[in-house]
Amino acid sequence: MIYLVIGLFVAMAVGAFLRQQSRHPTPPETEEAQPPVNPESLDLPDVEVEDDTEDEEPGFILSAKPVTDPDKAAGATYSSHAPAGEDSPYGLSSEPKKQAQAKANLLRWCGRTGNIQLDNIAVPGPAAYWSNGEPATPEPSCIDVTLPVSFPQQGDELPADGAESYAAMTPLQRGIYLTWLSGGRIQPPLHMCYPAIWLYGIERRTIIDKLDLGMCINEAFRLLPLLRWDALKDNLVRFITWLAIKVWLPDEDLLAMCKKMNSVPEGLLDILLNSYANSMLPLPSAVAFTVMRTSLKLRREGQPQIKHSDEALQKFTPIYKELCKGGLILIKPQNTLKVSYKPSNPSVTLNKKDNESVEIPDFFADLSIFKSLLDSWEVFLEANKPQEKVPDLADIQERPDFAGFIETLRPEGSDLPLIATLGNVGKLMKFTVSPDVKLTGKERKAIVDTAQVEGWQIIPDLGISGREYKWDDKILFVELPLGTQLSQSYRVASFILEFTCASIAADEDRVFEPLRRRMNDYFALNDDDNLRLEAQKPLNLPTQYGPDYYGEFMCSWLSEAERKSVKGLILHAVSFMPEFGGNPEVNSILCEVLKLRESEEPTPEDLAKSASDWGNEVLTLMNLLFKSN
Repeated sequence: MIYLVIGLFVAMAVGAFLRQQSRHPTPPETEEAQPPVNPESLDLPDVEVEDDTEDEEPGFILSAKPVTDPDKAAGATYSSHAPAGEDSPYGLSSEPKKQAQAKANLLRWCGRTGNIQLDNIAVPGPAAYWSNGEPATPEPSCIDVTLPVSFPQQGDELPADGAESYAAMTPLQRGIYLTWLSGGRIQPPLHMCYPAIWLYGIERRTIIDKLDLGMCINEAFRLLPLLRWDALKDNLVRFITWLAIKVWLPDEDLLAMCKKMNSVPEGLLDILLNSYANSMLPLPSAVAFTVMRTSLKLRREGQPQIKHSDEALQKFTPIYKELCKGGLILIKPQNTLKVSYKPSNPSVTLNKKDNESVEIPDFFADLSIFKSLLDSWEVFLEANKPQEKVPDLADIQERPDFAGFIETLRPEGSDLPLIATLGNVGKLMKFTVSPDVKLTGKERKAIVDTAQVEGWQIIPDLGISGREYKWDDKILFVELPLGTQLSQSYRVASFILEFTCASIAADEDRVFEPLRRRMNDYFALNDDDNLRLEAQKPLNLPTQYGPDYYGEFMCSWLSEAERKSVKGLILHAVSFMPEFGGNPEVNSILCEVLKLRESEEPTPEDLAKSASDWGNEVLTLMNLLFKSN
């Protein structure tokens, strides 16, 4: 018996050895043996196939050069394997298929759990394709690790133009793109080309490979609030809608997604409602609240935009349940909505099956089914309508705390920015307040510091050197989380927006909003900065000062050449607006208030400047005006 057992073990060992030899044959003696893992010495992609161990999943080493540091190798391994296919041959399996070309530069996918490493730089979780050389499968988003990369350094002039693919980027553009990817794609991208090219890869992954759909929809949705380009944002919304329908996103995930949006496409809401149709169960109040808050079709003219909050939902719930008799019961409609998506990636073509529209029930074809819900929403809005309240300074003096001051001035239930005067705050802080008297720098600093401690930002900026502030001046309070530091880019953008509105006598939202978005082309602004710029609209439409007010102190602090730069940026900013672009009256006003010669023609250098050139120039020169209070 013992000999039988020994024989079985020997047979198994010999079999394993023969199988190993068939997988990895010994090279002929006439050839020099190649190192098993050396991408530079093999005419193959730089891929190391890990041994068949009992690890969870084998992985690949992603590197443009050999990785020798064990720690670095461990950090550059990913475990997301995609099967080989006719369109995209991914990776090398432990038993490569015969039809795979050994010398092809394979198109590979690196997901959220892996890294791409270029020299000493690791790009963690890029959710992107990569190759070691020009990929055999054309893909504009593919990160070719053999192409040169120049990572941006402090003080570098960042390019204002874009590219149509990763391969077409300059080395510096690739560095900016990879830096954005390695940061987790949580910062607003510098140029539209970077998120557009990244989206190409997400489209290929979901449409051609039909893999990682859940991860891709989450990543696409996470990118949505970072985009300031309407065309790209609209396309991303269509992609998210189409993909959500494809995977039938779970109710809780879909609801969580919709809560973060101010308006939701019909397709997403149709999926959300479909789960409750024909169930004879009442529509949950959270779903009903979200549908009413985000549906453009259900929102009636004149109704305010409501942001999601648990407090608002709690106020809505009892009204909804009372008027809808416990909750709205939905019957699945006969009408359907066809949803399709055309990829923006030029290398992705849909076959007939993929190109078919997805049909879903259309709950918004007949709005009569929402009658009781519409009625409950009207009652909710009326019950929570902000009440106008006239400030009573006597009450303020009796309640000297800042919270009481805000509570007294702000209409009850309002979440709109609070407008007051510097005199209101001055009396609260027991300063000597006299009409037409200027504030001292010490008083302004005390007001700003007190507001920040209480969680508020004051607009306009009270720290601009040379600017006169009087107790009668209107100010606006915007919530500011404790510890938030306002960037110099935001401060300059806020001032330029204010000055521009005064120069063109802006008095309509259709003028203010494009100008507000335009500031992103000149300055590095984040989402919070844009919200702050949007909040200052009540002070800028119309502005409380004329353009000569700004010119007076700018002429005292800026040289003629610096004032020319400010004028050049403003003319560049309004150039795309039909009523102001090329309008000689705007140029005349700016020349008059900034004391510049109107007849002086722009130089060729001025005409060649991009938006970022103007922004960097003005940002540098205006540092003089923005000192601490």
